[in-house]
Amino acid sequence: MQTHIISAPWNEYKSALMEIRKEVFVVEQGVPPELEPDVHDDYSNHFLAINEIGQHIGCARLMQSGQIGRMAVTKELRGSGVGEKLLEAAVEKAKELSLSRVFLHAQSYTENFYRKGGFLPFGKPFEEAGISHIAMEMKLPLTFPQSADGPAKQPIVSQQNSKAAHASTSSATQPPIAFKGLVESRRTLQDVVACAKRRLLILNPHLDHLLFDYNEVVAALSKFARSAAGVEVSILIMDSKLIVERGHQVLELARRLDEKIHIRKLNESVNAKTSSFVCADFDSYWLMPNYNAYEGVLDLANPVTNKRLAEVFVTAWEKSFADPELRVLQI
Repeated sequence: MQTHIISAPWNEYKSALMEIRKEVFVVEQGVPPELEPDVHDDYSNHFLAINEIGQHIGCARLMQSGQIGRMAVTKELRGSGVGEKLLEAAVEKAKELSLSRVFLHAQSYTENFYRKGGFLPFGKPFEEAGISHIAMEMKLPLTFPQSADGPAKQPIVSQQNSKAAHASTSSATQPPIAFKGLVESRRTLQDVVACAKRRLLILNPHLDHLLFDYNEVVAALSKFARSAAGVEVSILIMDSKLIVERGHQVLELARRLDEKIHIRKLNESVNAKTSSFVCADFDSYWLMPNYNAYEGVLDLANPVTNKRLAEVFVTAWEKSFADPELRVLQI
């Protein structure tokens, strides 16, 4: 039978998508049902495979970060080419959005399938929902719009890049601010959190109490997280011992707003070269080159450095995991 892949907005096709995902992930593979659905579904591009008699036979999604996931095909039709069509649809959508790369967490036994689709593995195998996975990625070329006079000279600009371009034009009027000392570090940290409208990426090895447990910073985080549907705070730490033993206002905030604030642990050692940074949206950042020294820079109009730090963060996030020590707090 012929298979058609359609764009399937979550608000219209949630039942159809969830039916397939529950059948494959929950019933067949034993994934905990509370992991289906998740907070990313509302803001992802979803795809639904339908055969010529109208049966729903597969699904996939493309997240805003470029991650492809929730790839599922009904048992009877695996190996028939449905998965390849779903993967192709997600990659084409990513190109349309001018993403620079797509990546995914492949179940280990499916690695060859994704290799054939143009993906290459990176990092070490890891477990996710109790199943062995490997991270894989594909670099995407820039796409150019066509016109009657031939190819245009400028690449298609996504909403993300549009914001970045706008910010870069105003960078001359918003010079970077160097800060030094705990007081200035707190003030500038509060400033970068306060300027966020969509997302915050935070990396700090111990979620430093003197910075991130400070009342004004916590209040700014709380205000941002409650400001609108779809905002997200992603936090990477390297050691949870201090924040578990001493308690932390951000952990308590994440407990109450677990659909908005996500905290994960990166299993890497902390050393003198470990930095701390915050990326706000796609143009602002706050950086301490040495996480243990209260000295650094705040720049509210630098999309280039923001993108570089965000790429570091995303790569680390892909290798991170939910820390069992935080499970009692339902993070």
